[in-house]
Amino acid sequence: MSALVAAELLKLRTTRAWIGYLLAGVALTGIAAAGTVGTAEQTSLGSEELSREILSSAGFATVLAFVIGIVAVTMEWRHGTVTRTFLVTPRRERVLLAKELFMLLLGAALALLAIVLVLAIAVPWLVVDGSSFETSGTVAYALRLIVSTMLWGALGIGVGAVVHSQTPALVGSILWVLVGEALVTALLGLVDLEAVGDYLPGRALSAFDGSGGNGGLSMWPAGAVGVAWVVTLALLGSLRIAREDVT
Repeated sequence: MSALVAAELLKLRTTRAWIGYLLAGVALTGIAAAGTVGTAEQTSLGSEELSREILSSAGFATVLAFVIGIVAVTMEWRHGTVTRTFLVTPRRERVLLAKELFMLLLGAALALLAIVLVLAIAVPWLVVDGSSFETSGTVAYALRLIVSTMLWGALGIGVGAVVHSQTPALVGSILWVLVGEALVTALLGLVDLEAVGDYLPGRALSAFDGSGGNGGLSMWPAGAVGVAWVVTLALLGSLRIAREDVT
C-alpha cells in the first residue's frame, strides 16, 4: 500500500498543476491573514477571538484539498491513464484506498503549511503593533482545521470516484457546496425540516471546523457526519470503479 501511496505523490509532483495549487493556496491564505490583521480593531488586539479569526485564514487549505482530491481521481480518466493504473494494480479498491490515504496525508500537510504561513504573517505584525498572538485557545482550533482539511481532501476523492468526468465533478461539487446545500436547506425549512440540512457534507464539515458560524451541529457530531460522507462516497466510488470497463 505504501508503494501505491508513493505513486500518487509521484503523479502529483510530476505535473505542473501542483505549482498552481501551491501558489493559489499561499496567495489566498496570505491575503486573508494580512487582511484580517490589518483591519483588526485596536480593542481586539491580543484577544483569543482575533487570534482564532486570524487562524481561520488557513481554511483556504480545505478548498485546495477538496479540489486536489477530485482532480487526483478524475485526471486518470481525463488523460487515459486509468487503464494502465488498473493493469498495474488489478485490485481497483486498493487504488482508491491509496488515493484516500494520500489525500489524508496531503490534506494534513496543506493545513500545516497554511497555518505556518498565517502565523509567519500575523505574529510579527502583531508584535510591531505592540500586541501578541493568543495561543491558549487556538491550538485545538488549529487541530480541527487540520482534520477538516484531511476530510475535505478525502471527500474530493470520493466525488471524483463517483463522477469521473473532471469538469462536471469540479463545477458541480463547488456549486453544490456554495449554493446547492443552502438552497436545499431553505427548501427543507418550508416543511420545518431545516435541521436535516445540517447533515449535508459541506455544512457538517464547516460546523466541525467552526467556519460555518453559529448554529448547526456541534463539533463531534459534525465530524462524525463528515466521516460518514467520506466513507459513503468512497464506497459508492469503489462500486462504480469495480464495475466499469476501462479498456
